[in-house]
Amino acid sequence: MIKVVFTYKTKKQDLPELMAKFAESGSNPKFHSEVSNEKIEMFKRTEGEDVYIVLDIYYATKEDYETRTAFERSLPEWNAIWFSEDNKHEEVSVQLFEVL
Repeated sequence: MIKVVFTYKTKKQDLPELMAKFAESGSNPKFHSEVSNEKIEMFKRTEGEDVYIVLDIYYATKEDYETRTAFERSLPEWNAIWFSEDNKHEEVSVQLFEVL
């Protein structure tokens, strides 16, 4: 099993918008794929006006993660949510860990 740690940074006033993006990503049937995660955990840290959201997403294998990522990136609607030019939220890092 692997864990992929996504870290996002946003401003306090923009947090509801970021949370809505997460909700849309999880609930829209168009974004459901045959290969998916095993579990998701979400964490929040606030530093002044900045809010950091960390998603720990677990996959059975690295190949499952890569397949899921390729699926997401193939969808214009997914890219509009996460990679539009007017996106207010910064993806700080994506880290891959093997679960021991």
